[in-house]
Amino acid sequence: MDRTIASLALLTLAAACGPSGPSTGPAPVDTLRIGTGAGAGTGRIERLVYQPVSPALPAIPAVNGALAIRVTHPTQGQARPRVDSTFIYGTVGTGQAALEINGTAVPVAPNGAFIAYLPMPQDGTWRLRAQRGAEEVTQSVSYATPSTGTGSTGGNAPSTNAVYATPRLGTVTGGADTLATGSDAIYARPTPTGTYRWFFPRGARLAVAERRGDQYRVRLGGETDAWIDASALTLADTTSAAPQPGPVNAGIAASADGLNVRIRAGGRPFLVETSETGAAITVYGANGGTLTPATRFGGWFRAAEQTAVAGGTQIALTLAGGAWGYKAWYEANGDLTVRVRRPPTIDPANPLRGRRIVIDPGHPPAGATGPTGLYEGDANLAISLPLAAKLRAAGAEVILTRTGREGLVSSTNSGEELRARVALAVSRDAEMLISVHNNAFGEGANPFRAQGTSVYYFHPFAAALARELDREIVAVTRIPDIGARQQNLALARPTWFPATLTESLFMPIPEQEAALRDPAFVERLADAHVRGIEAFLRARAAAQAGGGR
Repeated sequence: MDRTIASLALLTLAAACGPSGPSTGPAPVDTLRIGTGAGAGTGRIERLVYQPVSPALPAIPAVNGALAIRVTHPTQGQARPRVDSTFIYGTVGTGQAALEINGTAVPVAPNGAFIAYLPMPQDGTWRLRAQRGAEEVTQSVSYATPSTGTGSTGGNAPSTNAVYATPRLGTVTGGADTLATGSDAIYARPTPTGTYRWFFPRGARLAVAERRGDQYRVRLGGETDAWIDASALTLADTTSAAPQPGPVNAGIAASADGLNVRIRAGGRPFLVETSETGAAITVYGANGGTLTPATRFGGWFRAAEQTAVAGGTQIALTLAGGAWGYKAWYEANGDLTVRVRRPPTIDPANPLRGRRIVIDPGHPPAGATGPTGLYEGDANLAISLPLAAKLRAAGAEVILTRTGREGLVSSTNSGEELRARVALAVSRDAEMLISVHNNAFGEGANPFRAQGTSVYYFHPFAAALARELDREIVAVTRIPDIGARQQNLALARPTWFPATLTESLFMPIPEQEAALRDPAFVERLADAHVRGIEAFLRARAAAQAGGGR
């Protein structure tokens, strides 16, 4: 059971209607002073003892600075979230203070930090009052007043909606010519708001069946439809026919880093799926064809076959140890080339020797800030620098996406920065990418139940790396294990190599933020990342020794 701060047992009464239920703690309810939520109280505030959410972490150092309230979250004037209960955190400058928020006593950590999960104030204002001896300070933070105007409610104008009786030809003209970073090609989803499933480089020819607002519904093949941003497609005139079903032939040839599968796709859409035993390339709107492998079987490349599947044809590759990654592009004549990457040769005695690894200290732009002001980007860099040094000492070639607070692009646009980081990794022909982060909460989340260590991946060939990293990191953090999970994140989407994003701790939790200020603990986190990477490579080396090369 998750531990929590003593005073938050009040939520069994005050926030039982919250979306995630009340937060309960080890202190009995009758020791608390439960406020009405209407505003700040008067008189003496009961000083509650802070009980760490994560007691296995290093003890929070004591701080007895000036009594001053600084709320880190929420910020003044931010939009009011549509939730029943949410969190508020910051610092009062000293661990010797007593704190009250909207009439409810809240514990203060030894360094002055606080975090609480409370019912949303009805008037949209948090009123805080802190005392130390005879001193008292107050502070208030208000959400922006919701608009009561009668302007447009948004949505799509009728003129942007259309269903085409005969599907129209749409050609992907947005994005890049080659799929490699996962952020370069144009993505499509199985539903208008679903997660990414298909990635199309320029030149893909699609049968457009409907426009709905700023998206097109395209027919891939059979009963399979996908939704794609309208801005990514150029529609041909009504006299141009959409791709028609037909046979596609394919050939397989060796390349310097694996093999090339060239398919006479005629610009048809495709899907690449990988597993521990191989890769499958589905070409939609095709019905049969001839597969001609032009390279010898054996070693890594074991077998290939082309079979009919629902909505198209599929080329299945049997690869000992699976694919390390892939790229895909259309040739000028509409042929589709998929380059499947062979795993590197790994030294069993020293799996890190010779490996080219990109370490990405997550952020800026954006990023979370802890109660006492530690910026996540700084915490991520503090882990990444010793991590890079340890990997280099073991013989790896390490590329850092940043070594200071500056990103790769002079922009505050997070999307541009993320695209630049994965593009750097691909351009340097990296073999792995690990993006180092620490986590934060979405509005309305109960921070005493939602916190934990996690590692994210997107493609199946990165799942084992994510699992090894998670196993090693959680052994150091000793907080709940959220686990290795698939998630649509830019730094986890590259297709050319295994890529993961680690989330060791949560910035808003006082002792987790404090641990990230502790050099000895940060060193242990860096060591955990090294062990996770090494364990993944060691397992792959063992597979190669068993005939998986």
